[in-house]
Amino acid sequence: MNTAGGAIVGALLGGVLGHQVGGGTGRDIATVGGALAGAAIGSNMGGDGRGNYGQDVRRCEEVASTMPAYWDVTYQHRGINHRVQLATEPGEFIQVNEDGLPRM
Repeated sequence: MNTAGGAIVGALLGGVLGHQVGGGTGRDIATVGGALAGAAIGSNMGGDGRGNYGQDVRRCEEVASTMPAYWDVTYQHRGINHRVQLATEPGEFIQVNEDGLPRM
């Protein structure tokens, strides 16, 4: 069923179901609300008829964990932000010289 056909069928069914609720102006509001909800649901039922959307999805996969080639480290020294790449894991603190450059 295409999206236009699904919307029409959904609107008709939703309107009929909505008309069964309440009385007077409440019934009119329920009829309109049912028709709108049915149209929205029916238009989303397009595609293969099972409510599946035509969208490519990339699934997560489990991969073996390896050590990174380097660590991007950002730190602040005397109010200035510094950034460095280290070949070893830095830990919680890194030692720096008076210019704020890491000691190796």
